[in-house]
Amino acid sequence: MMNKFTKGYLQKYRNISRDIEENYINLHPIQAGGRIPNDPKVLQTIIDFIDGYSTCDFCLTGKLNEISTPPICDLHEDLAIFCDMDSARLTPGCRQAQFSTIHALTSPNDTIIVDSLAHYTTYISAERAGVNIVEIPHNGGPLYELNFDIVSDLIQKIKNNTGKKPKLLFLTHVDYNYGNLNDTKEISKIAHENDIPLVINGAYSIGRMPISGKKLGADVMTASLHKSFASPAPSGLLLVNEPYDKIIFKSSEIQSEWSKRTFHNKEIELLGCTLPGVITMGIMAAFPHVINRVKKWDDEVKKAQFFSKAMENLGEIYQMGQKPHQHDILKFETPAFQKISDKHPRKGFFLYEELKRNKIWGIQPGLTKTIKLSTYGQSWDNLKYCIEIFSKIINSF
Repeated sequence: MMNKFTKGYLQKYRNISRDIEENYINLHPIQAGGRIPNDPKVLQTIIDFIDGYSTCDFCLTGKLNEISTPPICDLHEDLAIFCDMDSARLTPGCRQAQFSTIHALTSPNDTIIVDSLAHYTTYISAERAGVNIVEIPHNGGPLYELNFDIVSDLIQKIKNNTGKKPKLLFLTHVDYNYGNLNDTKEISKIAHENDIPLVINGAYSIGRMPISGKKLGADVMTASLHKSFASPAPSGLLLVNEPYDKIIFKSSEIQSEWSKRTFHNKEIELLGCTLPGVITMGIMAAFPHVINRVKKWDDEVKKAQFFSKAMENLGEIYQMGQKPHQHDILKFETPAFQKISDKHPRKGFFLYEELKRNKIWGIQPGLTKTIKLSTYGQSWDNLKYCIEIFSKIINSF
């Protein structure tokens, strides 16, 4: 019998729907790269595999990456090739890939170096693994570029203070806040001269732009497939080169004392299995689309640079981060909108509401002092229309 809670829940949400992609220009910075292809075959695949453990009909070894029907084993191999890394595993998000890496390659109270623009999940993953962090500083506004010149000194300082070198050097390829694209060559050289594994977080690059992990100098790469790979959430990717794959993808060796049970087919850091079901099939269905779209990355950069310049030309709007910008994530200081919000009865919410009324989505409600957006995947016409609306709003109040 349906209880009151369940009945109320169904009544409340029975008619819920989301029509953002159909009816709005979506500039949301964490949604643009995860937009699923509007392809009937992709959508049908998701529907076909939407029930629970739908991919496990023919799981013969207990490993997701070894299932051949559907060809999930081939997907793992192809993802590794696509990113030019030795091995790949799907994970339920980039944060799990980060934690698995840190947990496998460090011990409690070890020290790792992270960039000071890393995503919060990098810090929390380190905290959960019980390790200490030392940050690579940045130079502040307006560029917010990392100071790689200090990394060698940080390594030596950690050695002097702890008697041990840092166990990992963790670099965010594209930072989530300003969209700065970091050149990994210098820091890769420093890491490998000191025999320290380099972990690159490609949450906002893998699936958006062409990536070669080996050319970047990565020993490990992590990715967010629901942010940058046109895939359902939660989905991530852990890519590892030799010899670290033997450590991170180590199989279970435990044997219980009473029952003598063992689980040698299960990989410890993945807790045995990661994404059995519709999420994996959504990734597989979107993969051909992603392979084609990374070839158009130069066009995406041109669109971002156009949008940045056009916004600044409106007056009292300033793009933060690297210039000329090399990524679709853009953050602006917006005194022009802040002045309006100071006098507007709706305060900071006026901008969100005006944009929504003009069918533009993704600017965080309540923010006018700074705004962040992504131009990824938008047509030139859509971007020009957005500039027109921003201009109209400035000139209307």
